[in-house]
Amino acid sequence: MTENKINFLMYVLITIGLILVIIGLGLIFFTDIYIKNGTGGVFLIAGIIGVGLFLLLPAKIYLTLQLMKNNDKKLKSSINKKDIEN
Repeated sequence: MTENKINFLMYVLITIGLILVIIGLGLIFFTDIYIKNGTGGVFLIAGIIGVGLFLLLPAKIYLTLQLMKNNDKKLKSSINKKDIEN
């Protein structure tokens, strides 16, 4: 896979994760599933939010590392240009 495809996949994972977290919070605030279903409802909502957070974290870490790598490349190239001019 190319770097662009992996970045796109990570953005998709972040989007899906955010949607799952929002759905979980919506179930907490706007429904009474956790009351009607008891512990099963609580586990269902916690599972939805947990899966959403699980999808968010690796994607954010990967994209942060890519951003740092790209900034290092730009910094090194600007330093090399200054050395060549002097």
